[in-house]
This record gives sequence, C-alpha cells and structure tokens, in this order.
Amino acid sequence: MLDLEKKTTSDDGSVRFVWRLPGGHQVESVLFRTTADSFIQPSAQAAERPLSLPSGAVVCVSSQAGCNVGCRFCATALQPMKHNLSAEEICAQVIRSAREENVRGGTRVVFAGMGEPMLNYEPVRDAALHLTGREDVHNVAVSTMGIVPAIQRLAAEAPAVDLYVSLHAANDTLRTSLVPLNRKYPIGDVLEAARAFAQETGRRVDISYLLLKGINDSPQDARELAALLDRNLFTVKLLLWNTVPGLPFERVPDERAVEFAGWLDDCGQPAYVIPSKARDVDAGCGQMITTQPSASRLRRVTREFSAPS
Repeated sequence: MLDLEKKTTSDDGSVRFVWRLPGGHQVESVLFRTTADSFIQPSAQAAERPLSLPSGAVVCVSSQAGCNVGCRFCATALQPMKHNLSAEEICAQVIRSAREENVRGGTRVVFAGMGEPMLNYEPVRDAALHLTGREDVHNVAVSTMGIVPAIQRLAAEAPAVDLYVSLHAANDTLRTSLVPLNRKYPIGDVLEAARAFAQETGRRVDISYLLLKGINDSPQDARELAALLDRNLFTVKLLLWNTVPGLPFERVPDERAVEFAGWLDDCGQPAYVIPSKARDVDAGCGQMITTQPSASRLRRVTREFSAPS
C-alpha cells in the first residue's frame, strides 16, 4: 500500500519518512519523541498550575498529497493538492513508521502532516476511529485550520479524538492574510465550533499559534488572543516557524516564545511552547513538501509579505 521512498534521521533523533502511494504521489510523515520537559511553560504557570504534558513517541501523519488551503507560511501550501489519502493509507503511515523505528510502548498520533485533514473528512475520521481502538496507540489528535462543519461532525462521530485548532492570529484581518480560509470560516465561527467540541466531548482544545517575527508576536497580540479564549476550555500551543526557502518570514527567538507564553499566562490563559523537531531534515512543522514548489504560489506570498526588519 505504501512504499518507503526515503528515510532520513535528524540530529535530534526524529525520523522523516517519504512514502510513495500506489498512484505515484508522495507524502511525508515524521516520527519524533518528546519528554515532559521538552515543553516550555511560563515559570509562574509551571510553579502554580503546571500542565500535564505527554511523553513518548509521536507519529505526525499526512492526510493529503499537497494542500489547497494556501496558508502563507507553509511549504505544503506551495504544492497543489493532488490526492486524498484513504483511511488505510493514513493508518499505514503510523504502523509502518513505528515498525521501522522499533517503537516500544506505543505511540501518539497527530494529523498535522501534509494537507488539511478536515477536507478529507471521512477517511480521516475512519482512520482516527481505527487508531483509537489499537492497543499500541495512546492518543489521536486531529489538527485543522478551522473547517467548521467538520469540527461539528468530529465531536459527534469521534468524541475520543483530540482537536487542535490552528489560529495563528487574534483578529480576522491578520488571520485572513496568513490563512485565506479565514474568509470562509472567520475566527468567531471557528472558536464557536471549537468551544462546542470541548463542551460536548469533555476534552480541552489546543489552540495552535505559530509565532512569526514582527507579525503576530507582540504583547498586544497576546492580550488579544487571551481575550478571545475561554481559559477553562482552551490551551494555547505556541509554535516557532521553521524556515521554508523563498518564504518571507522569520523565526522568533526561543526567548520571545517563552515571553509570549508569559504574557498569555499573565492574562490567565494556559500556554506552552512546543519544541521544533526535525528542522535539519526539512521535516519540521510547516516544512513538508514532496514536489517542486509552485512558482505562482510562491510569488503570491512574496507579494503579500515582505521580510520583517
């Protein structure tokens, strides 16, 4: 079902897999490991109300070959979507990755590789349901840019699955410039669906927020973000941008990410910084691409954004 085209090991021990599908398309998945101290919390939060963060092996899987959502900061967005993976192809990434690396003790699975999982909803749902039933899978999470009807369906049809919502901005103007999908599903609608998911399933929702230097990393951005969220239902997961050649963004220093988490904590909003993995093998968050980037898509991003000073 999947042929292993290439396997590359990062200096941090993460492993990048490139799989060839029966139709000839390629997708990537990444296996990495975390420990409880891999995640960084603001010092006050860690002392008074530490988050319970998981350790162990994680497999990040793809649900589409390419992506048409068009997020401006993402390498996969430079590759037009060519194929929706089947549930079997998705599950095979998890099983084969764990077998290749001789993982013991089971894995966690996150749908955060290539593609927008909620635009391939039924196969993703079916794969998630199958994986949650396996003894060697501890947890399954689906990450989405905010496909509202699919979030609503997931709450009813797969309530044992965790939800990660990628927000990346605290107002619709900025989010639309970074995530064009926001025109169809603006922040208010996305958070309303995420809030309902949390209430219906009893599961906290992670709000993913990618820090981009000079764009969304100010104290005011943190205050606006905290004001949007219900601290009893949401936890903010801060990500650092991983370099994609040709894209006009800059990574914030690690210290800035910790500072941003502290600003959120000052507002009472739980937050943590997630470590970047597999950057040196171009398999970090937002770096996955298996074909040459589309020149027209690359030009569009560089027209809209100039590198921060």
